[in-house]
Amino acid sequence: MYRAAEDGRALLEAAQQIHAERHGPQTFLPGTYLSFLEAAKRTGIRPDRQRYHDAIEDLEYEGAIDWDKSARYARGDKHYLITGRGLKTLREPG
Repeated sequence: MYRAAEDGRALLEAAQQIHAERHGPQTFLPGTYLSFLEAAKRTGIRPDRQRYHDAIEDLEYEGAIDWDKSARYARGDKHYLITGRGLKTLREPG
């Protein structure tokens, strides 16, 4: 599971970078939507592979992300939001 945790952190960091480029780093707060498909492209983790799904599952298990229930009818990939725990994870040394 170490690789899943490492991959999850890489996805989280890439999603944070993407958000900061678009909206500025000061707007990355709990409840911010995460663009994991774009983060996967940036990290080289293919979203159609088990490795990607294991990383997302690890982030969910650790409480770093939460599924956006308001997007339950959205098509395509699930929509996730960063949690306070996820922000704390990003501040911790990798």
